[in-house]
Amino acid sequence: MKRVPIDPVTSTVGHFITGAAIAPGTKGSTAHIALVYYFYPVSNCVNNCLLNVGFIQSSTAGSTWTAAETLAGPMQLTWLPNTFSGTMVADYISVGCAGGKAFPVFAAAQAKTGSLFHEAIYTTTSGQVLSTPELELMSAVRDVAVPNAHSDHGPMEYLDQEHLIPISGKRPPERNR
Repeated sequence: MKRVPIDPVTSTVGHFITGAAIAPGTKGSTAHIALVYYFYPVSNCVNNCLLNVGFIQSSTAGSTWTAAETLAGPMQLTWLPNTFSGTMVADYISVGCAGGKAFPVFAAAQAKTGSLFHEAIYTTTSGQVLSTPELELMSAVRDVAVPNAHSDHGPMEYLDQEHLIPISGKRPPERNR
C-alpha cells in the first residue's frame, strides 16, 4: 500500500469518500490511476466546514502523481441533507475512463432555496486528459509517518438496516500505528 501524495503528510486537509479507476489497456508499472475524492481544506473545522471535490492521477501505477486539482466547491454543509448519521454529500463518487480521458463523477451542492436542496451529480464536460510521467511531480517516496497521527473523527458503529441495533463484532479493523 502506498500513500497518495495529495498534500504533505503534516497537512490539515481531510480527504474522504473516494472513487478510483484504472484506465483500460493500462497495467503494471504504467497503469493509469485516476482518483476523485471529497475533502475539507481544514479537517478540524467543527461547524465551519467547507466541502470540496478533488482529483489526482498517476500514469506510473502510483509511483508519481499529478498535482491535485479542485473540481467543485467550496460547499457549505448546510447545503446538504441531514441524515441519521449527520450531514451527507452522498456516496455517489466514481471515475470512468474512455477515449484517453478520465471522467470523475461526483455530487455537488449549491445554496438551498428555503428548504429546497440544490444537489446533483456532475462530471467534467470534456474529461480530464490522462497524464504522462513528465507531468507527475508528486511522490510519497520520502514521506515518513507522523508519530501518533490519528483521525479527528472517532470510529463509527455499524447498525442494522433500520439504523437502530448495533451489529456487534462487525467494526472495521483498527490499524496498528
